[in-house]
Amino acid sequence: MNTLSSQLFALLALGLGDSSWQEFVDRYAEKYDNISIDGYDFAPTQIGYTFQQLIASTGATTLPAYVDPDSPAYETALNSVRGISDNIPTQKKFYRLNRTTVQERLQLFQRFGNAALTPEMRNVFTGLLDESTDGLIKGFYNSLANQRDMINSTGQFTIDTENNPRGLNGITIEFGIDTSHFDTLTGDNRWWTASEHTTANEGANADPIKYIKDRVKYIRRTKHYYGPMHVEISQDLYDDIVTHSAVLKRIGHAMYPNVTNNDTVIANAQNYDEDALHAYMNKLCKIEIKPRDSYAYVAAIGLNENGEKDIVSRQIDNFKVTNISFVPDGNMGSIMGVEPLTLGYDEDKVARFNDGRLVLTQRANPETHSIYIESEAAQICVPNKPQGMFISTVTV
Repeated sequence: MNTLSSQLFALLALGLGDSSWQEFVDRYAEKYDNISIDGYDFAPTQIGYTFQQLIASTGATTLPAYVDPDSPAYETALNSVRGISDNIPTQKKFYRLNRTTVQERLQLFQRFGNAALTPEMRNVFTGLLDESTDGLIKGFYNSLANQRDMINSTGQFTIDTENNPRGLNGITIEFGIDTSHFDTLTGDNRWWTASEHTTANEGANADPIKYIKDRVKYIRRTKHYYGPMHVEISQDLYDDIVTHSAVLKRIGHAMYPNVTNNDTVIANAQNYDEDALHAYMNKLCKIEIKPRDSYAYVAAIGLNENGEKDIVSRQIDNFKVTNISFVPDGNMGSIMGVEPLTLGYDEDKVARFNDGRLVLTQRANPETHSIYIESEAAQICVPNKPQGMFISTVTV
C-alpha cells in the first residue's frame, strides 16, 4: 500500500499546527479586510452563473474568437455570445511547495518517523503554507484589479496573451457601452505622436486641457450625462501630461496673466512641482483627474537570468497607458460570479475565502513527491453604468 499521500498530508498538518485548513485560511481575513476594487462591490455568489445571466442582467456580450477558416466555431450561448463556453472564465493558480524542501523532510520522516516532526520542521512548513496561501489570495485581488482597470480604460475585458499568456485566449467581453462614447485622436491631434513622450514628439495641434474640457462639455450637453464623474488616467501618462508644452503654457498663462512670451510662461510653470501643476490642471479642466498606479505580473514563457528558457514573471499595465476615461464617481458596478465546485476533494482539504468566492485546496502528488496549494475563482467585474462611461485614446 502506498502511504506517501498520507505522509505528505501529515507534513501539511504539521505546518497547520492545531488549526484546520479553513482556520488557517481564515487568518488572512483581517489582513485583506480593507482591500477593495475601487468602484466595484461584490455581488452575492450565484449557482451556475453563466454569460446568459450576465447578458440578461447587464447587457454584457463577448466578441467572436479568431480561428482559422477550417476550424469549427466555438460553442455559443445565445446569438450575441461567442466564447470558449457559456461560463464565466475560471481563474486558477497553484503553488508547489518547495520540492527540495519537501523531499528532504520526507527523507527524515521516512528514516525517523514521528520523531522527525520537530518544531523546526513545523516552522518550515508553516512558512511554506503562509507563502503559498498569501500569494494565492493576493493574486485573486490582483486579477480583479486588472479586470477593473482594463474595463475602465478600454470599455471591455479581454483575455489574451498579454494578461493570460499560458491559458485561455481570444475572448473579449463588452458591457454595452455605446460606440459614440469612444474617441480616438489621430495625427497631430494626438498628445504625443510616438511612444516616447518628449517635446519633440508632441502633436502640433495637441491641447490636453482643452480636449478634456471639451470632452466634458460633450458628455454633459450632447450625451446628457449629468451624474458626478471624474477622469481616470495611468500614472505614467499622468506624470507625462504636466511636461507637455501645451499644458505648461495654459497653466503658466493662468498663473502669470501679464506675461505674454510663451517661452517665459512655460519656463515659469516648469518651476512648480508636479503636485502643484496637477492641482492647477484639475482646476482648469474643472474635473478631478485620478491617476491609476496599477500593474500586474503574469507568468509567461521567457528567458531567465541565465538566458535559459523558463517560466518568468512579466509586468503588464492594468490601465491602458494610451487612454483616458471619463467615468462615474462612486459605485460603477459589481463583481459577479460563482463559488467554484469542490466535488472530489475531502472537505478538510478545502478552504473558502471571501464568502466562498475563492477556493483554496490541498493536493498531494506521490509521483513527484510534491505538495500543491491550488486556488480557483470565477468572478468578473461588471459595470452597471455604461451610459456614464466614456473612453478616449489620446496618445501613442
